[in-house]
Amino acid sequence: MRLTSCDRRLRAASARAGRIVYVRVKELFGLPVTITIPAQPEFVHILRSVAAGVAARLDYSFDEIDDLRIALDEACAELLRSVPEVEALTVRLIPNEHGLELIARAEGSADGEWPPPRLEGSLAWQVLSALVDGEPAFVREQGKPTVRMSKRIGWSNGDPG
Repeated sequence: MRLTSCDRRLRAASARAGRIVYVRVKELFGLPVTITIPAQPEFVHILRSVAAGVAARLDYSFDEIDDLRIALDEACAELLRSVPEVEALTVRLIPNEHGLELIARAEGSADGEWPPPRLEGSLAWQVLSALVDGEPAFVREQGKPTVRMSKRIGWSNGDPG
């Protein structure tokens, strides 16, 4: 495996600290990355950047990383648009041997209707369906509005690459 300068810095820092903090790509499988931001559109770029970083470590292509970023942006926009009392957005990225599962959730009071009426067939639905593998799931998990989606490594539009 070829090491990047960031990898080399991490290994050097872990050696100085006397413990291992370096994580190989295969060791990421099953370890979720969770990040919570304030429910404001100007913070969504942080979620996109984290998702892109995790996807890059999993060897996604540039196009697949862009697809993930756009899909996550669209999911967050739908949550912000449709859930009136959202206080924060939480995104959980779960790497596995096939790719990456993304779960975006609205935190706070979620008494409104979810999923929103006429969601299927809307522009948001079409964009997400085109960018991720399978159909995105707009569900309530633990009483909170949630968008679940997944993207396989090396697949473009559902075809093995």
